[in-house]
Amino acid sequence: MTEDTTPPAGQTQDDPMLALQAELAAMTETAKRAMADLQNFKRRTEEERGEIQVYANMRLLEAIFPALDNFARAFEIIPEDLEEEEWVKGIQGIESNLMNALAALGLESIDQIGIPADPNKHEVLMEGEGAAGQVVQIFEKGYAFKGKTIRPAKVQVGRS
Repeated sequence: MTEDTTPPAGQTQDDPMLALQAELAAMTETAKRAMADLQNFKRRTEEERGEIQVYANMRLLEAIFPALDNFARAFEIIPEDLEEEEWVKGIQGIESNLMNALAALGLESIDQIGIPADPNKHEVLMEGEGAAGQVVQIFEKGYAFKGKTIRPAKVQVGRS
C-alpha cells in the first residue's frame, strides 16, 4: 500500500503538511502491523494453552488407567453368589459414573473385537485362530483422548 507522496499543486517538498501526512501514513502502517502481531500472539497463546490442557489431561488419565484396569479385572471375577449384592452394584455404579465422566471429557475406549487391527490403536501381542488381521481378543483396553491414542489396546489377531 503505497501512497503518492508527490506534493499537490502549490505545495513544495518542504511543506510541513506533507511531512505530517507521510509521518501519519508510516504510523498507521506501524499500528496495523502491531495489531496483526497482537492478534497472532493471542491466537498462538490460545493454541498453546489448549495443548497444555490436553497434555495435562492425558497425564492425569494415564495415572488413572491402572485403577480402571483393576475395576475391570475385579468385575470379571465377582463370584455369582455376590453379583446381586448391593455393595457390588454400588461399586459398579461408581465405575460407571467415572467412565461416563471421562467419556464426557473426551476419553474413548479402544475395545472392539472383530475389526481390523490398526497399528495406531492396537498393540498386537499374539496371533491365534480367527480372520486374518482381525482383532479376536483384547487383553487390555486401550484409550484415546480427543481422537489421539494415549494407550493402545493389547490384542490378539487372527492369522487364518
